[in-house]
Amino acid sequence: MEAYHELLDEIQRDVERLREESGGVPCPSHCFSCCQNTATMAISEVEARDLKVGLEALPIEIRSHIRRKAEQSIRKLKAHGYDAENIMPDAGMEAIGVIKGTPEGECPMLIGGVCSVYEHRPVICRVWGYPIHSGNELACCHKTFIGKRRRFRPLSYDRYWKVCQKLSTELGATRKTPNCYLVSRLLSE
Repeated sequence: MEAYHELLDEIQRDVERLREESGGVPCPSHCFSCCQNTATMAISEVEARDLKVGLEALPIEIRSHIRRKAEQSIRKLKAHGYDAENIMPDAGMEAIGVIKGTPEGECPMLIGGVCSVYEHRPVICRVWGYPIHSGNELACCHKTFIGKRRRFRPLSYDRYWKVCQKLSTELGATRKTPNCYLVSRLLSE
């Protein structure tokens, strides 16, 4: 986990660089649109282990609430023929369509517009809103950096994700897990 925390420190430095270059934080404090359709977002094992630390630190009532939200997402996905095994990678976009724009599509850890595990959130959650290089293209939230995404050196999300995959493999896990299934598993252990 030491290598993962070093990666998080690097990401924080990169984010701070981009904040200075662009003049601040791109997202308004009351916006959480990016969390609305992330119940099926892929999370690597190394991120999961850090996320577990954050979940275990929460009061039992909050953990129970998060687990119920995750299980609601899972039930809706299951009703459409998806499970943890067949949702990744090929069916991922189709599965997102099943829950997109519904309460079941929301990240289970989002409570009242606030991330309950903010200090332990996955890598994509740390960088979204800023221009990121995703391997094939420049990506960014549609609400930020409008008309000026290419003015700044993007964050290297593709590289960050590859490091997470490498670290996960070293931990003996090669599969990424959809958010709602992962959270349900972590809260059941």
